[in-house]
Amino acid sequence: MDVKDKKILGELVLNSRIPLNRLAKKVGLSREVVTYRINQLKLKGIITNFHAIIDEEKLGFLRNTCFIQLKGISPTKEKQFFEYLKRHKAVTYCGTVIGKWNVVFDIISKDRKDMDKIVKEIQNKIKNNLAIFAIAGNTISGGYYPEKIFETKSHIENKNNKKVKVDKMDLKILNILSNNARTEYSELSRKLDLTANAIKYRIQNLESSGIVSGYTISVDVKKLGYSWYNIQIKLITGEKEVEDFLKKEKIAIYHYHYIGNENWDIDIGIIVRDSEELRDFIIKFREKFPEFVKIHDVYVILDVIKENLAPDILFEETNMGTK
Repeated sequence: MDVKDKKILGELVLNSRIPLNRLAKKVGLSREVVTYRINQLKLKGIITNFHAIIDEEKLGFLRNTCFIQLKGISPTKEKQFFEYLKRHKAVTYCGTVIGKWNVVFDIISKDRKDMDKIVKEIQNKIKNNLAIFAIAGNTISGGYYPEKIFETKSHIENKNNKKVKVDKMDLKILNILSNNARTEYSELSRKLDLTANAIKYRIQNLESSGIVSGYTISVDVKKLGYSWYNIQIKLITGEKEVEDFLKKEKIAIYHYHYIGNENWDIDIGIIVRDSEELRDFIIKFREKFPEFVKIHDVYVILDVIKENLAPDILFEETNMGTK
């Protein structure tokens, strides 16, 4: 991968629906060469998908991150369990990890009662091999900054956040864009039997309401030579200072601050070239905040089983309307 590929990835991370002509102009290549390079990045598995970023909360859903520690499980049964999580309609991002936990994933639910039902269902699936099932509390702040990987500056647009009522057609559009954000208006029109202008108007409404907050790509950082670690910390004080530091720190690509978990309340995701970079970051972090935080756990994310895409539960027709 060369500098031009890096520029292409950086632009697609910020807006994966960017028209090819505009993308070509930004990176200084022809449309044909950009198309070829994108296809090569897909073939190499560096780009794994193009998707809309959907705010499930605006559709009336909750998101909770779950951590599982398994015991006495065979490789075959473990694989079957991971496949079960991958197929589950309420599960989004799911990854296998090495450390205290074996697997981490997010559950999207309609309410607390629905979440409890989903959790019990998952626990029952693995009840004889379940050591610990932990749930992070409500997310109160944080962010995801994949553009740091490519040293691209984010251009955040202000949303009107106007209220819109979502109907069956909107859910179909969201479903398609969540699986392929580069689907063109002509293809959407053919699939949905609706004019391109009508679809464009609906998408603009979904964007201005904040239901669709952007479009991005998923990138396999291992193919770029990185390892992905998660650090769980207990925050004693200094929330703003810690979050400001993480936003500026080059290798920190996300952080989420929870409320309600007694053992840790911030997850920090970092990408590093080697364990020395990980060690340097931890030393720097401890020196910067000696009184503010306590590191609870560090684990490496081994493999992504399911990308952080909107799960099927969001697109069921019974979920029409917004809060």
